[in-house]
Amino acid sequence: MVIVGGVDIPLIEILLVMAFIIFLLLVECIVIIALLMRQMSSTRKIGQAVERLSEAILQIKKAEIEELDRIGARIGKKK
Repeated sequence: MVIVGGVDIPLIEILLVMAFIIFLLLVECIVIIALLMRQMSSTRKIGQAVERLSEAILQIKKAEIEELDRIGARIGKKK
């Protein structure tokens, strides 16, 4: 028995309360880790989408530059 503020509290009850608190913290950690993994998956998908988008934009810009070069070559030949 442990005396706290003049009240006798059995040691097993203290251990059970501590075990319950530790269990709640463990469950909270598991939930947080699961949410972080889901967020990481979403972030990876967004990163891949941005990468595909940037590749598409680069291909469009390359095609635009080639077209402008062809137009410029035609204008240069006419002069």
